[in-house]
Amino acid sequence: MNLTKNFIISIFYIFFLCLIQISILNPLFFLLLGCYSYIYILFILIYPYNENKFIFLFLSFLIGWTIDHCMNLGGVHAFSSTLSAFLRSKFLQFFDGKNFINRNNFSICELPFLRKMLYIFSLVFTHHFCLLILEILKGAFLNRILLFKTIFSSIFTTILCIIYFFFRKS
Repeated sequence: MNLTKNFIISIFYIFFLCLIQISILNPLFFLLLGCYSYIYILFILIYPYNENKFIFLFLSFLIGWTIDHCMNLGGVHAFSSTLSAFLRSKFLQFFDGKNFINRNNFSICELPFLRKMLYIFSLVFTHHFCLLILEILKGAFLNRILLFKTIFSSIFTTILCIIYFFFRKS
């Protein structure tokens, strides 16, 4: 019963993040000089670490596929979000050691601020770099500089994620 409840809550959370991404943040792209903000990666950051990994990968794929479907893209968000979900535990092991594995109720909010910021930026940067590489390979942004867009988009998304964690109660 608990697994079904968590799955349904995750589906509603995915719907909410996709709604924010598509209706608010995508139109902001033109105002921010080409810096994207993909807030849906917040789902990958805050999903409980002790839950089923297969369901987590599926939900990460689902959120990426939903964004791809609404933006008429060919699966670049689905691949990038699934890759980020797959690498999430590796990044967390790098920034927190094996501490999070030993606890059942680990939360990213428990990390010190610098480690939390580096963890978020690393995961967001990996997501954005993969996403923008795939967009370049499909020929959508041949006139843009990849590293410039990746860095500034990652910084902007990281700032939004840190604002979320700052206002979230532990």
